[in-house]
Amino acid sequence: MSHQVQIDYQAIAVQCNCVCEVAEKQLKELDEMIAKLESTSTQLLNDETERLKKQIQKERDELLEKIENVRERANEKALKGKCSVDSDSIEYRQREEAINAARSLQNTVNILASEKIIAFDETLRTLLGDKLQEDYRKLLERSNGVVTINEQIQSLLDSISDIALRQFVYLAYIKDNSLSGEALISAGKKLMGKTYESRVEEERAKIRAELESARVEKTVIEKVVDGGKTISEMRENATIEILGEKVRQKSLKIIIDAIKQRGFIVDKKNIKINRESNEVVMVALKASGEKAEFRVFLDGRFIYDFRGYEGQACQKDIEPFMKDLEEIYGIHATKSQEIWSNPDKISTMKYQTFNTNKNRR
Repeated sequence: MSHQVQIDYQAIAVQCNCVCEVAEKQLKELDEMIAKLESTSTQLLNDETERLKKQIQKERDELLEKIENVRERANEKALKGKCSVDSDSIEYRQREEAINAARSLQNTVNILASEKIIAFDETLRTLLGDKLQEDYRKLLERSNGVVTINEQIQSLLDSISDIALRQFVYLAYIKDNSLSGEALISAGKKLMGKTYESRVEEERAKIRAELESARVEKTVIEKVVDGGKTISEMRENATIEILGEKVRQKSLKIIIDAIKQRGFIVDKKNIKINRESNEVVMVALKASGEKAEFRVFLDGRFIYDFRGYEGQACQKDIEPFMKDLEEIYGIHATKSQEIWSNPDKISTMKYQTFNTNKNRR
């Protein structure tokens, strides 16, 4: 007799690792900027390119520290194994500690991608560009070959906490060193605004490519890139979609690996995406005729349905399958509902556990 079980689980390590993967892409971009600065020699702007390199390195080191922190928190939870706790306990209240750290990292990545990296990149382009070199040469000529930022301007730059704005204020000073105080800050803001306006289409194309690479559904991609009015808005929405798709893909891989261990055969032709419900449907078969069908959603939640069994025979596959998910892959059910095909035997079972995801993938 077949029955259907709905599972809703918190895959802590899977979610955290997905956030870390997105963050590591930004880490790579920062590394590439540093490499470019180190490989480009310029005598005229050596001091400022070195200053820029240090700022990028600082962002890079802070991002790496956050990535390591998120993974460490997830692994700490994983080491505790499975445990059931009271809803009033401290442990229960702290159950999302690792996820909250991942969310903080996600926010850092969004700010980096939509603001700071653009500012660093634009500064790098300008510092290494012919126009700024020309401006700098003119300053050298007017100052007998020595250009320094006076104490007042340096103090102004140091007082600007927004890294992106500070970069553009510096560029505004190079373009016109007669400016100071609020006039210089205003010129920096104007320059920054023009830069972001000119970069919208470039960033839109970049975000589209990232969404396509993550295999996000086409209509969702269009909604993200065409619906976002600002780079920041597009980036935030894109990150949400990329993370959701990564979680689903990892969840599907886990299910496929576990179901194969139970003797099922998974044909790629039997893995399909339902665009209307935004889910992946997978059918696995045994040579003896038994079938297992799975529906995997963006958040990692999935529904499975075992069919073609006599009486309770399906439990011989279901129970080991669920055991594999927990012991091998560290996924533990937080909610389940059993729906029996026989109306006279309908029963439900709900329970909540502290999921720790052993992350032994």
